[in-house]
Amino acid sequence: MKNIKFNVCVVLLMLLGLSFVTSCSDSDGVDNREQEYGYAQFKLYKKASYGSSASEPEAQTRAVKKVLDYLSEACKIKVTLTFEGTTIAQTLNLQAADEAMAEFGLRSDKLKLLVGDYRLDAFVLYDAYDEEIYKSSASDVGEFTVATGGLSVHDVTIDVEPRGHVKFSFKKAFTSTRAKAREYTFDEVAYINLNVAEVLSSGALSNPVKFEKLPVDFSLHLDEELGKGAYQTSTLVCDTLLSLPAGNYRVTSYETLDERRSLLESNPRPVESQFTISDNVTTEADVHLTLNESDEYLKDYYALYEIWKALDGENWYYDGEEWTKGINWNFNKDLDLWGDQPGVQLHSNGRVAFIDISGFAFRGDMPAALGQLTELIQLYLGTHNDTSIVNYDPSLAMDQSLTERSRNRMANHKAYLNMIHTPQQTSEPIARALAENNITIPAVQLYSTMKESEIFDMASGKQRNIHLFDTNHGTLCNGLRSLPKEIGRLKKLEYLYIANSEIETLPAELAELESCTDIEIYNCPKLKQFPMALCEMPELISLNLSNNAQWSAEEIYKGMDGLAKGPSADKIQILYARQNNLEELPASFANMRKLGLLDMAFNKISKLHPLGREVSFVQLYLDHNMIESFPVDSEGYFCGYEDIETFSVSYNRLTKIPNIFSAESNFMMKSVDFSANNITGCEGEEDGSYKGINVETFTLTLNPNMKKYPLAFAKTNSTIAYIILRACGVEEIPEGAFTYKNSVNMQSLDLSYNKLTSLPRDMHSANLPYLYGVDLSFNSFSKFPYEPLDSGGLTVFAIRSQRNEKGERCLREWPTGIGNHKGLRGLYLGSNDLRKIDDSISTLIYYLDISDNPNIIFDAADICYAWQVGAYILVYDKSQNILNCDIMLE
Repeated sequence: MKNIKFNVCVVLLMLLGLSFVTSCSDSDGVDNREQEYGYAQFKLYKKASYGSSASEPEAQTRAVKKVLDYLSEACKIKVTLTFEGTTIAQTLNLQAADEAMAEFGLRSDKLKLLVGDYRLDAFVLYDAYDEEIYKSSASDVGEFTVATGGLSVHDVTIDVEPRGHVKFSFKKAFTSTRAKAREYTFDEVAYINLNVAEVLSSGALSNPVKFEKLPVDFSLHLDEELGKGAYQTSTLVCDTLLSLPAGNYRVTSYETLDERRSLLESNPRPVESQFTISDNVTTEADVHLTLNESDEYLKDYYALYEIWKALDGENWYYDGEEWTKGINWNFNKDLDLWGDQPGVQLHSNGRVAFIDISGFAFRGDMPAALGQLTELIQLYLGTHNDTSIVNYDPSLAMDQSLTERSRNRMANHKAYLNMIHTPQQTSEPIARALAENNITIPAVQLYSTMKESEIFDMASGKQRNIHLFDTNHGTLCNGLRSLPKEIGRLKKLEYLYIANSEIETLPAELAELESCTDIEIYNCPKLKQFPMALCEMPELISLNLSNNAQWSAEEIYKGMDGLAKGPSADKIQILYARQNNLEELPASFANMRKLGLLDMAFNKISKLHPLGREVSFVQLYLDHNMIESFPVDSEGYFCGYEDIETFSVSYNRLTKIPNIFSAESNFMMKSVDFSANNITGCEGEEDGSYKGINVETFTLTLNPNMKKYPLAFAKTNSTIAYIILRACGVEEIPEGAFTYKNSVNMQSLDLSYNKLTSLPRDMHSANLPYLYGVDLSFNSFSKFPYEPLDSGGLTVFAIRSQRNEKGERCLREWPTGIGNHKGLRGLYLGSNDLRKIDDSISTLIYYLDISDNPNIIFDAADICYAWQVGAYILVYDKSQNILNCDIMLE
């Protein structure tokens, strides 16, 4: 047979020629019909995965192989075909989606052929460099048929080393000790070096393979195969697809690495993990990593379990805000996951750092296992906010890191004190005046959410009880009975809170908490004796010992005195001891020179000692006590006032404004509050020894026997920006009260709910150029007091509800020409006896209150349009006689 070796086009032309010659000898003449064609394509498969037995390996040359390592080595195939006695040879390209998919099969380019039956006699494979790498054997022949317009696919099998793929998942085995660089948690593993070897039929190991730095991802999931319900487990999953020759394998060793690729563990004798690789099959293999139950972090988790059991954990039911209502701790999971509980936080090394079980209604005796938690930083066994009196408690600041809480400690507690000690508020007209001038002070803070009538009893001017109290004394939220002496092992504990519990004693070992800075023993009614171990703690900064009314006056005094004489005396910055029975503030408090925030409200304090200039409070609350006076030392100091922001002694028994400040001070205090006492004047004003005051907001409201505005402020050249003298029974403001150098600093005067009938002549712009707000409401003016209007900066003026001694409306006068005042924006004239108003109304005074003036005749023509478009606020009654703006009465 003649061999023909050229391209397909030549082959087809020759076949056409042969047909032409044959047709010429036909008696019917020449056949000019077009010949019919089809296509052939060859698909190459590995014999091992095709179902045929692979041939035995034979000796191979350096280039031509009897067995390929990978099917992807083949890039071209040269096929030799026989068709009706003619031999055809053609080289075709081989293709696959990618190198990995090539192992599952290659396909050739399509070959256009005449229809008919063909025989594949032989083929040769070439690599990417057109080097011959594989030749077919005698058994590789086959036949196929090409149909008209069709595609005939012919499978070709190749002897290729059987290979498969493996994906590793790493599971935990809690077994013996291991060789490790340090203790680590399962989720710290980021990479694994893995050694495997083939297991021969004899059991011997052969062909070791090392996979280096395999990336793994931590996966938390349920393992229902264990048949324990929703059992939680975790694995490390390697998504890398790894190739191995077919066979049986065993893991011989591994190394675990963290995300920085630092060695965590080297285990040369791991728990036996075997797997089988089959050709072109992806095997999912499990490898067991050993975890040592003696690791400290796992011992911590056993301790958590012991705490849970001892404190009636099975009956816990969370009733707080942080977690899902009703949630409980769950131990139906792998041991190393026991630290993942609501109210528990961990260090990066898995050790327990934080426990808060305040809302779980726990009860019982805390077990000795607590002492295992030597890396614990914060422990909350109830807090003063257990009943969620506030949605966000800045003193707890659970949303802040430890560093932030330490840095912001003072600011956080100041914010909390401001929440539970609602400042005495000024009147709404004064609040409006300050707002118009972009001034914000604590005395106006409630107006952002409340109306004046909600803040005050409008009949008396007394501020309503808007105090936010924590849990009431005796209200229990948990049943903690005791703490173990092992708590003394918690050398790194910084925060310890015990509140609203049944605890009866505290262990002396509290004194061994050498890192504890913040402690709370709050509302523990069965704790009859003050825990003197607190007085031995060396690093205290913040204490809350409030709401322990079960302590006698002697008991709480002993504790306070002990703290002031203990090792933390010069470190304590914040002390709450409100709602107790303290009768005397110990003289030893003079030792507490860093004490910035002191809350002793709602005690029974009647005796004070001078603390001296070195004790300079930032905020001091002595409200609701029995204090009659403030003693001073030889230098005239009760305490230092350079840092004072709040000095509050409301609801006590003071009869004079204490002579403990000085108008000559270089430091302006933010707020001083002597409201709701029985003050009649200033201490030392008779003999001229009163030193005055330098303060931003001075509150003297609800001192009903004051009678006169204190002239001593002028005589001492005191600086007062905002004064609140509401409901003080003031009948007179003496001449000269505003004639002094520092009177120019006064910006508002709340003189409402008094008995004033006139104002002094020195209440003019030369003395009060920056007076923004004046409220004379609920007094006894029968003539309009024009004096404040001399101040061009006056923004709001109020003179509502004037009544004489018989309770009759006594103010009928309209302030004629008031519209000429260019600074005025608010005028409050409600609840008087105004009659016909013959005056132009300026729209600059955009807030006008004329309500409850039953006899008024008011021409609204000047303001009607502004009112309609929302640019003017008129407070009126529809029963009033409003002219020239009918829409107001609709």
